[in-house]
Amino acid sequence: MTDVLQWGLGFVVWIQQYRGPLTDEFMRHTTDLGGKYYLYFLPLLLWSLDFRFMVRVGVMFALSFFLNISCKDLLTLPRPFDIDPTITANREWGYGLPSGHSQNSALLWIMLARGVAKRWFWAVAMAVIWLISFSRLYFGLHFPGDIIAGWLLAAALLGLYITLGERTAHWLHRQSTVFLTGALWLLCTALFLLYTCLLEMPFMAGMVAVSLGAGTGTIVTLRYLRYSGCGSLWHRAVRSAIGLAILFGYIKATESLFSVVQDGDYYQTMFVVYVVAGLWLTLGAPALFLLLSLAGRPALERQVEG
Repeated sequence: MTDVLQWGLGFVVWIQQYRGPLTDEFMRHTTDLGGKYYLYFLPLLLWSLDFRFMVRVGVMFALSFFLNISCKDLLTLPRPFDIDPTITANREWGYGLPSGHSQNSALLWIMLARGVAKRWFWAVAMAVIWLISFSRLYFGLHFPGDIIAGWLLAAALLGLYITLGERTAHWLHRQSTVFLTGALWLLCTALFLLYTCLLEMPFMAGMVAVSLGAGTGTIVTLRYLRYSGCGSLWHRAVRSAIGLAILFGYIKATESLFSVVQDGDYYQTMFVVYVVAGLWLTLGAPALFLLLSLAGRPALERQVEG
């Protein structure tokens, strides 16, 4: 393992000799496309594309995220800067293998490419996946093996989705709303307590709370609302702008509610605030779009497509 890490470290050092101000700026935005830009990107896709399809994408993305963090904590392998601190002044939390940026971007963009089913989009998706993955090497945040492991996990998840996705969706459709909601709350509450009380991982606890709210909203929207994500380009643009404005306004307004110390009150506030944020993504925003007549006409569009 030491020889492999040393080879990977040498490869990263070799790449970094070509760094420069312009490429740094480009790669910074590229790596953010596989990280913090998801906060903007995923809600936009959820509200603008086919809602049922994007729910499936969201479920697989969340599964990929939690699997990635679990693998990191299980393997506890270092990042390049843990071995050679001169690699980069930037630091990121968590262990190295597998690369979350590589894994999650591969899963997301390949699922989108399968949905769009256009050659040009496949080319774009492959380019984005490669650039995001390369940016992690460029900044010295991952070894080559971390990238490959992330791709392999993404491939495994995609295989699982292709094999079991339809059957799972049909099984879930046959279950009652009470059963699905109850099971979701039991699972997510247990995970929230695990990440807060035992593992003390506030970021992961927050992700669980958002997933709980989004999952609850998805059940209600799919079963009782007629929101499909269709509509003209103008409809999609306006509802995305409204949805994001309200989401970020809510995030900003609730910042002052969190205590400085990460105690019980902090996590209680996190749970409520983040669950509501998740509910906005999949229930509040679609309901508002329907109320404002910004959701298009799914029945008519299905007739035209048929």
